[in-house]
Amino acid sequence: MPSLLFDARLILPKPTGIGQYISSLLPELWRQAPDWHIHLLRGPHPWPGYGVAQWQAPNLMHHISGERHMSLRQHWALPHLAQQLGVNLVHYPHFDAPVVYQPIPVVATLYDVKYLVRPDFFTNLSQLKRLYMRFCFANTLRRAAVVIAISQATAQDMARLFAVPTARLSVIHLAADAQFQPADVELMTAFRGKYGVQRPFLLTVGERRPHKNHLGLLQAYARSASRHTHDLVIIGQPYQDYTAPEEFAQVNELASQVHFLNSVTFPELIAAYTAADLFILVSFYEGFGLPVLEAMACDTPVIAANSTASGEVVGEGGLAVNPHDTDAIQVAMDNLLADAAERQAWAAKGRRWQQRFSWQQAAAETLALYHRVLG
Repeated sequence: MPSLLFDARLILPKPTGIGQYISSLLPELWRQAPDWHIHLLRGPHPWPGYGVAQWQAPNLMHHISGERHMSLRQHWALPHLAQQLGVNLVHYPHFDAPVVYQPIPVVATLYDVKYLVRPDFFTNLSQLKRLYMRFCFANTLRRAAVVIAISQATAQDMARLFAVPTARLSVIHLAADAQFQPADVELMTAFRGKYGVQRPFLLTVGERRPHKNHLGLLQAYARSASRHTHDLVIIGQPYQDYTAPEEFAQVNELASQVHFLNSVTFPELIAAYTAADLFILVSFYEGFGLPVLEAMACDTPVIAANSTASGEVVGEGGLAVNPHDTDAIQVAMDNLLADAAERQAWAAKGRRWQQRFSWQQAAAETLALYHRVLG
């Protein structure tokens, strides 16, 4: 029976894109590979919304670790654990895979290279940390048996920055979790009541980092006709000391109609997607853009950036705009809000488009890579 150590410590106490990747992929892996023994390494307090602590399967074993990800110590602690467990393979879903002294083959998943492609958005990073991150990326790309990129855009960035042959990179797309389905009216009503969203609303989802372009969305919203008919709901954690979106809303007298929600439950997130008249994701950079597919799965029409992985993911299922052109964002918003039939048409296109992406397919492709690595 082949065995795998899957490092899931990046399922943090809060919801994240990496956490969603791990929590969606792993159940499919153990279902599709009942002949594999899977060792799950996780932290003591994963976000409850993913239900990780309750996972049970005959071929799954939990191992709890207090070891921090992105630590120097893990570079020998993880290989030591893999040898202790006698596994055939390690899957490490981050760019700092401990591969220097790793005798057991490693599969690494890399999501984006935003810190290196757009360093202007991450001015709080020290030069030392940037150098360490670049070293980790290069080392992982050079030494891992297989590197999974979650989009063609991410694979192209890595190939360009590190001169990696594209044959070393396998693109496996993400998908919306199966739980993303149109919510009941009761759940949508409860969401509106809890967060005071009484008018129709537009929605965006993502941590409030500069590259997510919340400021550009707010500028478009401030000039659009929608500010008189719709609120704007922004779901996502604040990022360090970056407060430009909140300051813009305050200065432009939008504070009563722009809702910054730092944390919502999983059912509330689904209710928000379903209740929104439009979902908008106009990031300057995305490694994938999972909220685009989540909104489509909830039958909500999507406006998304036409660049980086976001353009790749939105495809034919949503309206793509230049994220640097706030006039184009505003026009797209106003045109769709003025035409209910057009919104319904885009919702139907999105529903069909997102069905091209599935975690069953992602798991099958990942297992095929495992078998390839093991010969």
